[in-house]
Amino acid sequence: MQMPFTRPDGTTPTERRFRQVIDTLQEVVFQTDTERNWVFLNPAWTEVTGFPVEESLGRSALDFVHPDDRERTLEVCKTLLTREREFVQHEVRYLTRDGGFRWVEVFARVTFDDTGALVGMAGTLNNITERKRTSDALARRERYLTALVDMQQRLLSVPEGGDLYGPALAPLGQASGASRVYVFETFTDAKGALLCSQRAEWCAPGVTAEIDNPMLQDLPMRPILGRWVNLLERGEVVTGRVATFPAVERDLLEPQGILTLLVLPLRVQGRLVGFVGFDNCFEAREWDRLEVDLLSAASGAISVSLERRASERALREHEHRFRQLAENASDVLYLYRCEAPRGFAYVSRVAHAKLGLGPEAHYSDPELWYRQVHPDDRAALERLLESPQSVDGSTVELRFLRPDGSLLWLEHVVAPVTDSAGRVVAVEGLARDITERRQVEEALKRSEASLRALMEGFPDPAAIERDGHIVYANAALVTALGFARAEELVGRRLSEFLADVPGTGVASVDSTPLTSERRLVLRDGRTRVVELASLPLRFDGQPAVVSIARDVTEQRQLQARLTLADRLASVGTLAAGIAHEINNPLAFVLSNLGFLSDEFRQHLSPGPGVRGVRPPDVAEWQEVLGEACEGAERVRQIVRQLKTFSRPDEERMTPVDVHAVLDSVVMMAANEIRHRARLRREYGTVPQVMANEGRLCQVFLNLVVNAAQAIPEGSAHDHEIVLATRASGEQVVVEVRDTGSGIAPEVMGRIFDPFFTTKPVGVGTGLGLSICHGIISGLGGDILVESTLGQGSTFRVVLPSPRPDPVVRPPEAPVPAAPVVPRGRVLVVDDEPAVGRVLQRLLRGHDVEVATSGRQALERMSRAPGFDAVLCDVMMPDLAGRDVYEAVRREYPGLERRFVFVSGGAFTSGAREFLERIPNPLLEKPFDEARVRGAVEELVRHGPPDAA
Repeated sequence: MQMPFTRPDGTTPTERRFRQVIDTLQEVVFQTDTERNWVFLNPAWTEVTGFPVEESLGRSALDFVHPDDRERTLEVCKTLLTREREFVQHEVRYLTRDGGFRWVEVFARVTFDDTGALVGMAGTLNNITERKRTSDALARRERYLTALVDMQQRLLSVPEGGDLYGPALAPLGQASGASRVYVFETFTDAKGALLCSQRAEWCAPGVTAEIDNPMLQDLPMRPILGRWVNLLERGEVVTGRVATFPAVERDLLEPQGILTLLVLPLRVQGRLVGFVGFDNCFEAREWDRLEVDLLSAASGAISVSLERRASERALREHEHRFRQLAENASDVLYLYRCEAPRGFAYVSRVAHAKLGLGPEAHYSDPELWYRQVHPDDRAALERLLESPQSVDGSTVELRFLRPDGSLLWLEHVVAPVTDSAGRVVAVEGLARDITERRQVEEALKRSEASLRALMEGFPDPAAIERDGHIVYANAALVTALGFARAEELVGRRLSEFLADVPGTGVASVDSTPLTSERRLVLRDGRTRVVELASLPLRFDGQPAVVSIARDVTEQRQLQARLTLADRLASVGTLAAGIAHEINNPLAFVLSNLGFLSDEFRQHLSPGPGVRGVRPPDVAEWQEVLGEACEGAERVRQIVRQLKTFSRPDEERMTPVDVHAVLDSVVMMAANEIRHRARLRREYGTVPQVMANEGRLCQVFLNLVVNAAQAIPEGSAHDHEIVLATRASGEQVVVEVRDTGSGIAPEVMGRIFDPFFTTKPVGVGTGLGLSICHGIISGLGGDILVESTLGQGSTFRVVLPSPRPDPVVRPPEAPVPAAPVVPRGRVLVVDDEPAVGRVLQRLLRGHDVEVATSGRQALERMSRAPGFDAVLCDVMMPDLAGRDVYEAVRREYPGLERRFVFVSGGAFTSGAREFLERIPNPLLEKPFDEARVRGAVEELVRHGPPDAA
């Protein structure tokens, strides 16, 4: 009977595979004995807690549980070990090596040996810290918002002259958990000095009140609180631990028992009038950004109430001055209050001659104009008197009926009267009799009626412009932009609401029709993507331009989502093939390295007196090493191809080598192809194209995978896939041909439609070709298809090629003999010690020092900074490569130009931007030995290049 193969360490292949799976899990897999001591932890334990597995094994699991959770955790463990429960699942905090903690979800069961005896517990720990933080933040935000609503309701119910501060402080103090909440008002004395006094206070139970503290009345702001004044006048906040404040501030605050505080400004019309403060007296807890923002909204609400009171006083003074001027005017002057008690506060005497109704009739009847106005103009009158700011200073013409039944046209010009908070409290207006002029204009307006009716029926936003200004806007445009009335748009320019528009963005009266895609900027600042069509016409007998906008925002957003979905689907389709491609070279790399290990063990002399050692076969060793290097190089090339799909979806356009893109696609799709067809390349001489490399890879990967899937498996010798390229004028043509099943003629016209697919259910989404067509069209190219059912298909991609700039080749200089490279001093900075040892061996011709962290590297440079070259890793845990570079640039100017960065490619967007910004070279892992030696030798021999 054949026995399973067992490694020298006693493990079978099945056990090793199982262990590999456990070691790659993101969840912590654990096992304890009956005393709750760790006996097994997978590497995820270090990722979650920071504690090394080797140091943790053998220690009690409770040592790593947060002290506040240990008793509860112990009770849960007892219920398992006493067999009261089959399994447990609960949330608990685990300590981390840096002194913090992580919330984890624990799932555990008891374990038994072969005899059925209890041996301990086993289960998983799942990191749920971010989920807990999000839940806590939402609950806290809800608590603050409830307090803000309560405070607003209390402020609105305060009668005129009542206490504004008292009702607002209690809900704020309870929501924020502060020990004390208070309000100070600021003012200047006769000498112009800025003072402040406490006006209101709320205290939590057990906190001493300070409202009667004489030191807090008429307190000079400068110099004691001069720093506060500078911040509060700019609208900023004062916050932090009192222990870190200047001594002059601590002398005032510490006797009150304040550990931390938050102070927010109260401003009226941009001027500082006081501040709201929050004290913590029991713990030195500071306020985070969310709390500061929400409490700032509360201080803003109090400021609004203060401004309203100030504006009411100003309004009374304004009315008196208005009356004196209005009595001598020939037009009807009026003041209408929008707030209770609503009605006319003033009407000039000429109203009797114009309207047939005198001032007394207006004062006694607030609804007089609403009854006398023409029914069709009632809505316009309501806007005029209730929301005058929407008129924006333009004139409004209204029809009124006199008591004798005659019709009167009045042209109104109004201005809103606002309080200090900007809220409209009244309307000042002037009404001029334009009855005769309107009779003449009515005839002209009838000619516009039919066109207006047509425009109002448009479902899409539309406007008519004359001399660059809107003379008509339909209801759809008014609603889309967020306005209430079309009159608010009349007189404005349509280009005001268009972003990224060269010139005016619409047609002129003598231009041809224009269609383009633009961004429509709404009144609240939001934007929508629209297809804008503009054409000239005559409106009311004069040249004008009509523009119609169709909203395509959802379509563009759907296209972007579909592009991402198709890209992810492509990666998922190729996952098995990529794993297969990587595993093949890895298999013989590992086998060859194992063979060499055995050979070295057999051929190294074990010591005197031992005979029979077989002489080494050097040729065979060289062959094995060559195969291992070849396999490792294949793995590196596969990983490099994967980077094309791992990059963020950047829209940057660069010159792209089409052949390189096709070779990458072939490598990634090799597993899909090899079982179905032979691959043949027919590459011609073609120039580069301007494109985004990742998107171009996505297109050809889709086409190649589709070609492979159109061919049945098992007949690879009978079918082929051909990749052909050729130049055609100023275009590059790429063809993907297959001998598969082909496309039926009746569906040929639909293959580029979204969600249309001829593949079985579950195989295709119907998005790939649609997205490919969109990408190629966006590059200014085209994608065509020819197919014969049962014989195969040809997809032809046509891409524009930019004209290359003429290249001036310098005369060839004789190649000088390579000088002997002097011995240099090199510093290697990498947090992986094995990488440092590799570089030491590669650079054994130089004096190489190794630092395993950024801080250690800076210490080495502080002792002896004269290094000829510094090889620095990009990503390190304590100080990243960028941090080391910037520190060296500040402390040892010029040495940063001797940096050569090394990376495995997994760097952040910030690191990527840094590497693009600096001129220093970058070497990728695994290393190309020639490039490493060449980069160092260049710095040792010639020094860094001249700074640009």
